[in-house]
Amino acid sequence: MKQTIFPIDFSTYYPIGIQPCPMYIDIANRIYHRIKDVVLPLPDADELKKQIAINVAIYYEDKMSGIQLWNAFVAKHLLAYSHKLPFFDDCGSLENDDVNAKEVELLIWIVISRNFNDRFLNPIVMAEDTARRIMEVLTEDDEVDVNEELYNFVYNSDKADDYFKIKPVLMWLRRSYLLSSPLSEEKFNELKYNYSMQFNKSESIYYAETTFSTTTEIGPMAVKPHLWLADMYYENDLPQKAKRLMNLEYCEQDAFEVIEEDEEFVVLKRSTDETYKLKNINPNMFRKGSYICTALVKYADNYWEINGVMFKTSKDIFDKMHERYETLKKSYEHAYTTYIERTKGKRLAFFEKTEQMKDWLKEISPEVDFSDMYGQLPDGAQVGFISKKAGLIFSPNIIHAIKCKDNPYYGKCDAKTMLQETMDAVINIEYTHPELLNYLLENNMLQDGDISFNDPSESGNKIFTRNIDFIARNHRRHHYHDHDY
Repeated sequence: MKQTIFPIDFSTYYPIGIQPCPMYIDIANRIYHRIKDVVLPLPDADELKKQIAINVAIYYEDKMSGIQLWNAFVAKHLLAYSHKLPFFDDCGSLENDDVNAKEVELLIWIVISRNFNDRFLNPIVMAEDTARRIMEVLTEDDEVDVNEELYNFVYNSDKADDYFKIKPVLMWLRRSYLLSSPLSEEKFNELKYNYSMQFNKSESIYYAETTFSTTTEIGPMAVKPHLWLADMYYENDLPQKAKRLMNLEYCEQDAFEVIEEDEEFVVLKRSTDETYKLKNINPNMFRKGSYICTALVKYADNYWEINGVMFKTSKDIFDKMHERYETLKKSYEHAYTTYIERTKGKRLAFFEKTEQMKDWLKEISPEVDFSDMYGQLPDGAQVGFISKKAGLIFSPNIIHAIKCKDNPYYGKCDAKTMLQETMDAVINIEYTHPELLNYLLENNMLQDGDISFNDPSESGNKIFTRNIDFIARNHRRHHYHDHDY
């Protein structure tokens, strides 16, 4: 058998300096050759098959080595939705330590769908034969290798008691086979670019890794890295260490004023007025009345500590950030209360034409002259949404899909348009703001989708509606959450 997949092809998914066991590279090659003639009507089909082979081989290694990435996912999904795996109902008796065909089917869907975040692929029909072929490979070997180096990287007991020692694990998780996605890489590269304006390459990468691991949700359940790791610790029978991780607190990068300092402690006031007490380990940096830019972390029973980046800033910058925050806060609080009163509690409005939107704006905000803004308003059918934190939000091309008693356009389209608009509302990050999406999900307003776009059915609709929140999380990742303000 000609080798097609090499150790370097695995490197994307592993911590720096740690390699997969050679056995799993061989398994990936066997899987690829077993599935390379499978019809996969998608762009770059051969590369996708290689990615499937690599990810399934790492899934097998994960199970055999007790890494617990997959098992933590299953446990987290069960806790959130009360059924063990998305889309499937016949996995109740499966053992956590075993690989199985249904999990392989789901992993295939995750691997492919994260490369096509603008479309939905039906997980029920696309992978059954492929999973059967893969399971033939996974059951060929009587003995398996354990990746002790990777296990020790994740579960070293000394590391688990110290945030700064466990931090490399948190940084790695975004690249792991189950939790990686192009959306995560886009976010990381954006952070790295922003830091490169101020720091050298190595510092920029470290600060970007630090910021990403504290602020950005990852994986098909869209949760912060420390919560993924906590579930892995629970699955590995380390409840006390898991609890510490669950209680980990972050303060994102901001400007701070040093308001108290002595030989032992420092108190910092954030631009948002919260205060934080730290050990004074850097007296030269912390002078009362001085200003710094930093990020903070609090782990276990420790005091707050500097988390990565720290540099001096000025009173002028601090005051501007404080003023901006207060202005935004008061503006949003006032705008939301005012708009809700004037719409009699209705947060949604539906417009087939821009003229309708103009009339609505005059109605909810008559004291504002919008004439200079009309040229900037979106064209075509729109859904208007009164946001708690962002004033007004408009979403295009989903007007027929929202099942709301105040929507006169609901369902007034052909079946294909209804399915397309429903799916766009759920997965298209350009169409639907996270706050609006979560409002629609919480109020069951997107109930007309189907697991199969081409052959909709009653059962397909039930599968879709049962899994709609998971579909949104998996496709959107950190864009599922509202990070505005």
